[in-house]
Amino acid sequence: MPITYRTLPVPAFDEFTLRIAAGAVTFGVEYRHLDEAVILAHYGPDARARFDNVMPAGFTGVVEEDGLCLHVFGTEDGAEYLRFDCFDEAAHYHLMDPAAPTNTVVEHDVSTLGPLLPWAIETLRARLPELLREAGAKSLADAVDPRALAPVLERVRVESERMLAAGRPIRVGPPPAAATASPR
Repeated sequence: MPITYRTLPVPAFDEFTLRIAAGAVTFGVEYRHLDEAVILAHYGPDARARFDNVMPAGFTGVVEEDGLCLHVFGTEDGAEYLRFDCFDEAAHYHLMDPAAPTNTVVEHDVSTLGPLLPWAIETLRARLPELLREAGAKSLADAVDPRALAPVLERVRVESERMLAAGRPIRVGPPPAAATASPR
């Protein structure tokens, strides 16, 4: 069952997110570690209240997530609209409207649909404009060129496998000037 929050999730860690442009959208591949310290550093002491004290199924009271994330950003505005958290436990994806801001978390049923990563790549290949519209990004969805997706999504798949094999965040660029927290 999807849950919609009135705040956005902790953003991608730029120094660990490989960005691959595909016309109107840019894909991000990131291995991330997200824990209570990172959440508190980003949201402050009222982090739970910002999410109405509601957690998606599969999450425990203490957040300790580790795994691959696929991001979809608008190339022009840099805003994030979709994210697939391909975690071993509690795999899910996000539909985000940064202007609102809202963040709808959709649980992924691994037993029915299989692992999230291959499902996500195939879903991005077949339904990216549809998902962007669900997130509220109609003009971005209209600007997606399906012909540009296939080669880029193959690179996303290869980079995802490389990061999964490392099993930890991999620095892909310089650290941001004002980093608030480190994922490890």
